[in-house]
This record gives sequence, structure tokens and C-alpha cells, in this order.
Amino acid sequence: MQDDLGKAQQSGSADCEGDVSVKSGCCVSSEEPGVDPKAGCNQRLREKLQADMLAEEREEILRHKWIESEKAQRDLGAEAVLDWILRYAAQWRRWYEGRYSAKKS
Repeated sequence: MQDDLGKAQQSGSADCEGDVSVKSGCCVSSEEPGVDPKAGCNQRLREKLQADMLAEEREEILRHKWIESEKAQRDLGAEAVLDWILRYAAQWRRWYEGRYSAKKS
């Protein structure tokens, strides 16, 4: 996605022509009356942040699954995944959100 945004900025595509300001890799046009020009950028940013969070969460789950499977000397599979969700998911989410808000400030 970032590559597409970078290409649009470099090429001066139709999305980036006219009365435009470029912020955070998004072309923001004020040509459409009554439409929040940042809405599309905000949506893409939220989607990217959520995808990043889910990718990191998945890594933690797989790490837990591997550690617990090694202890049990067998592949625990979904059992270890459910164990992580029940034991650590809420705490991990609070940690992740705290880390993200610290990066923003």
C-alpha cells in the first residue's frame, strides 16, 4: 500500500492534482464540497495500524504455541492458541496500545 501511495505522489496522478496537500503519504484534496478530505487517509491509516497489530499479535501467539509445545513435547496446536487468548490477549492488547500511544506523543 505504501508503494502505491508513493507512486501516486511521485507521478502526480489525477488523485493528487489541483488543490492538494500531501500528508502521511496520502493525497488530500479539498475539491469535493461536504466531504472530509482526510476520511480516506484516516481509514487507510486505521486499517494499517490494525493489520500491524494483528501481525504482531500473531507472532506472539505462535511464539507461545512453540514454547508450550516444546514443554509438552508435542504440537499443541489450537489448544496453545486458545490458552494464549485466554491468559494473555487482554494484557498484551493493553501493552500494545500503551506502546503505540507512547510512540504518538
